Amino acid sequence: MSKHNLHRVCGARFLALVSAVVLVVSLLSAPAYAQVPSGASGTVDEVDLLPIWIFDEDEELYKFVVEEDDLRGYSKGNELIEIEVDGQVIPDGSLTVGEVLTFRALQLAFSQLWPQDVPNLADFAVRYGDPGEGSRATFEYITRAFSRGEAQIEMAEGMSEQNFDLDAFWYEFTNTDTGETFETHVLEGVYPDGFFELRTKVKVGEATEAEKDEFASQWEEVRDNFLTWELDELFEVEEGEAEPVPVWQLVFALGLTAIVVVTTTYSLLGRRRG
Repeated sequence: MSKHNLHRVCGARFLALVSAVVLVVSLLSAPAYAQVPSGASGTVDEVDLLPIWIFDEDEELYKFVVEEDDLRGYSKGNELIEIEVDGQVIPDGSLTVGEVLTFRALQLAFSQLWPQDVPNLADFAVRYGDPGEGSRATFEYITRAFSRGEAQIEMAEGMSEQNFDLDAFWYEFTNTDTGETFETHVLEGVYPDGFFELRTKVKVGEATEAEKDEFASQWEEVRDNFLTWELDELFEVEEGEAEPVPVWQLVFALGLTAIVVVTTTYSLLGRRRG
């Protein structure tokens, strides 16, 4: 083999090796729960959703909020809550449909089962049909229901993480302290026509580029719906049951604000006197 051909072969092998390394690194660094489709954005404009408040077993208060680019939880002292689900650290820096859907479903469930109180995660259980891994991760992040054995996914026959439809989005929430149960499901119209068919084609690698672009657009539309629509526009709520804004949340938020204002004012006055 001539020196010129040897250089060409070595160069080709080097490029192939570099490409393989880049591919492996990209696969290892890809979040397990990253469900933002190609062409869609993982960030959103500023949203105005009430936070979810929940106590852990030790009565430590947690707050979960939807911020511009993620769902985040905070413990006492405003410390970010991070957990690991199947090897992936959450939060992961992107906001998915599954995260927002689960967050809104929990808002509704807590307003129904704990209308005048802050729930304790030890008293929470859920059964549901959505096989999406993003929803599972979000339930675990907010309620630790899977690690406590109080969450159960029950998929209908023929459905899988790659192939499901609107019928998968049913939920049965339980306050295990009182035994009270609240059931609901996502309403028609939240997802546009053809969404699930496009999703399946994208997941199994059969979608054209035009179909991928259309799915990305519809995916962002669905996420915006869950971010901006009222709870009774998203979920089935029996007439007379709707209570989308629990009174205790407003009182609690105002109380925290008052404490911060009083503490800050007292501190400033003390400094001036000193």
